[in-house]
Amino acid sequence: MPASGAVAAGLVLALFIALAPQALATDIVDIGFVDQQALGSLKPFVDAQRQFAQYRGGMNGQFMAAVKGKSDADKQKIFNDFNQKLAAKQHELFDQLLARAQTAIAAVAANKSLGVVVDKQIVVFGGQEITGDVIALFNQPGQVVPPVNTPPASEVGYVDQSQLDALPKFKAANDEFIQYRQKLGVDLTKQSAGKTDAQKQQIVDSFNKQLADEQKKEIQPIIDYLELNSVPIMGRVGAGAIIEPEHEQVPPEGLGDVELP
Repeated sequence: MPASGAVAAGLVLALFIALAPQALATDIVDIGFVDQQALGSLKPFVDAQRQFAQYRGGMNGQFMAAVKGKSDADKQKIFNDFNQKLAAKQHELFDQLLARAQTAIAAVAANKSLGVVVDKQIVVFGGQEITGDVIALFNQPGQVVPPVNTPPASEVGYVDQSQLDALPKFKAANDEFIQYRQKLGVDLTKQSAGKTDAQKQQIVDSFNKQLADEQKKEIQPIIDYLELNSVPIMGRVGAGAIIEPEHEQVPPEGLGDVELP
């Protein structure tokens, strides 16, 4: 972008921040925000991520041994079985931690009469940060008690993305993408056989680009149509709606990509 264009864009953003949020600051006071990256950096989450990475690394070696000499149909079945085991391990390690974090967010939100909690990354101006309170509650010994009282409904609306994901058109596109990804996984195993590490990395990079292109072609148009590309919304948890950016809350690295075995 030319320097003049960058300056102009900066001036527009500054003007927007200076003027537009004034109404929000006075009219809507029940919005909080939390730094999910800070939550994900807590020791229990870091330990869980490390355990999952170790488990996945061991599974990669087992997978390579299991598919050796098998037919394409058998490889596909083995691939599906291993993916199910990975998903089960992920749930085992993360579900209780995520539930505890969300309960802590809901409890703090209820205590502060916040009807909506958003991720810090999407905040431009205003809102009340509750990250410190949430971390303190998460780290306390014993069970995190869910809130008893629910704040009044906020003026900020939200949608249940799980219901949108279940729409026939979206589900069909997602199922097709999953099948495409599984096929690429099998092809990757074939093409990587006997290759050097450098050659394997080139193959992986190529396959990941194909994955990204396929996702952009099949799924992104539907997301854009539903206007979820800016603020996808998870829905209501405990005291209020928790709005999150479009990524996993605590993403184990590489789950979206094909990896070197």
